[in-house]
Amino acid sequence: MSTLVVQAAEIKAQKVNWQSYLQSQMISQEDYNFILAYDNAVGNPEKRNAILREHGHQCAKTFLNLLGHICKDQTIQYLLILIEDMLTEKENCRVFRDYAKKKRESVWAPFLNLLNRPDDISVNLTAWILARLACDGRQLMDGGDLQFYFTWLKDQLKRPNNQYIPTIARCLQLLLRVDEYRHAFLRVDGVSTLLSVLSSGVNFQCQYQLVFCLWVLTFNSDIAEKMGK
Repeated sequence: MSTLVVQAAEIKAQKVNWQSYLQSQMISQEDYNFILAYDNAVGNPEKRNAILREHGHQCAKTFLNLLGHICKDQTIQYLLILIEDMLTEKENCRVFRDYAKKKRESVWAPFLNLLNRPDDISVNLTAWILARLACDGRQLMDGGDLQFYFTWLKDQLKRPNNQYIPTIARCLQLLLRVDEYRHAFLRVDGVSTLLSVLSSGVNFQCQYQLVFCLWVLTFNSDIAEKMGK
């Protein structure tokens, strides 16, 4: 079990006092009403999905508002865990995509910005959320957003004694199944990074994940040829 999974379970068990945020005027009444109802539905996927079907726009709006206005690490982590849990069902990615489309905003930007936070739990949860959104079968991440994301992932792999490498590798395992992402990963010198990390003595689980990434890259014949040189 990865470090992040253990930490997420501990954080999820500690409910947030949303009332205190409302009383201190850090969140609006509208956002308070929604997050309270949604939080109470956690643990009941059927009830949660019913809320998403009926209030998808409000869901995305509230989560993004809270992520943008709350500073406390533990609350941000809790919100990200709720989102990650939501996105375990692929169709729920539409909540954020449809909201961004309606607002004519980037679906990626709010989450890419969170990768700059100082706490490891938040950024690694965010990285996994981005991987899920990027692989939901709809519009692909591209351009500068994709380059930034892959560069961030690569830098995390190279970070000394990073206990979250299994999470980063998990993101890559998902992303590199998409051919367009394979080319982007190659452009940020991702293959040499994978090989470097593999040679550094990571544990067996990480070795398996990183070898899987190399293997799935070879599904593209051009990339396989370059890797073989």
